Amino acid sequence: MLVELLYCSVSVAPHLTNEDLNQILASARRRNLAEDITGMLIYHQGEFVQILEGRKKSVENIYEKFIDSDLRHTRINKEQENTISHRSFNECSMGFVGAPEIESLMPSSGMGILMNMLTDEAKSKPLSLGLSAFVSIYNQMRKSPNR
Repeated sequence: MLVELLYCSVSVAPHLTNEDLNQILASARRRNLAEDITGMLIYHQGEFVQILEGRKKSVENIYEKFIDSDLRHTRINKEQENTISHRSFNECSMGFVGAPEIESLMPSSGMGILMNMLTDEAKSKPLSLGLSAFVSIYNQMRKSPNR
């Protein structure tokens, strides 16, 4: 059974550097590849939003073992956990959208980046509950730079 899990959190450090983010992404990508998990991470002004997809046991293991216990972020809030029929980010062990895409003055550029990462199946079908919430939070971040 495939599931998606969406959570939000706040970085303990108010502003992460590119090096900090690269370290987070590198370790997440290694773990996700080993567990056959795909997904997407958004980071903007100290806030994280992440969606994970994979087998239920694998997603729960990664969340409990590495995300929920990670001291680099706080106020971790699991927003959605749903059964899905297909992956939305099949090619991304951990895709990433950061501040430059979110803060872009071009209204659709960041959204285009996000949507380009979706699988063809995800683009052709209605969005899952978790993916809908993920896109909604992403749009809020783009509209309100001082959330």
